[in-house]
Amino acid sequence: MTERTPFRARVHAPGAELDVQAYDFESPELIGGDDRARLDAALEAWGRQVGMLITAKTRAVVDVATAPSRIQSFGAFIASAEGPVLWATASSAGGRILYRIPLEEARYWAARMIGAAGDAAGDGAPLTSVERALARQVLTEQLAELQHATGGMFAEPVLEAFGTEPPSSVDRDAQAVVAVIGTLRRNDRRQLAAAIDAELVLQRLGAVAPHQDAAQVRTRIGGHLALAPVEIALRFDPTRVGPDTVLDLAAGDLIPLAHLADRPLVVTLDGEPVLHAAVGGNGERLACVVVSNGDLV
Repeated sequence: MTERTPFRARVHAPGAELDVQAYDFESPELIGGDDRARLDAALEAWGRQVGMLITAKTRAVVDVATAPSRIQSFGAFIASAEGPVLWATASSAGGRILYRIPLEEARYWAARMIGAAGDAAGDGAPLTSVERALARQVLTEQLAELQHATGGMFAEPVLEAFGTEPPSSVDRDAQAVVAVIGTLRRNDRRQLAAAIDAELVLQRLGAVAPHQDAAQVRTRIGGHLALAPVEIALRFDPTRVGPDTVLDLAAGDLIPLAHLADRPLVVTLDGEPVLHAAVGGNGERLACVVVSNGDLV
């Protein structure tokens, strides 16, 4: 016979406001505290170095600003791309890095590197072989700076794939640390973004937790769920009446309920029936006495 875990409810005063923080499962909080500050400082340093490289290559001053990193799946990162972009896939110490730049930004880099003004508006046409080669060179150098700018936090990435279509080899369900670098050149704003395998980042930060047994994980999740606040209510069996009955109700009228007098009421948690109970009291408050936790039929 399996021993049942005793049910413990956390009681809150009626009308009390519960301080419950929403959790975004699409952007889980895998990194926090000092580790988050250290990571964001390293990625900000990389963003500044990327800006210096762009300025040096194009001979046009560009200002950069790096947004705080966030956790996002590779699939969501790919889906968030706006307009034609270039994708560069690199590996670093066994982890994947996906780097994304606007196609017109790459075209501008290439134009400036061969002495053109780079002011002509792009028509979304594919890059020429020369533009593609120059853009690949610039992206390779920017990714290489990830190791130096972050003080060796990451191993030097090795470029694996480069093109206008997102790589099929990337696991889109895997989590990544996303860093967005905003650039401003005169009145032209662009966004470069890199998604770094979250497992790689956690390893480099030394924040990887030891492998946990699946049974232990389920037990801990169950413990968290047991402490989650829920609404508890006592419910009669529903009674169906016509609209005319409701419209004719007046003070003192009685409504016969379908619930039999000798039948226990139903205890619900967030609207879901879980127990049978009878009406009782606790001092000056109404209460219920659990009479059965069997099948609710």
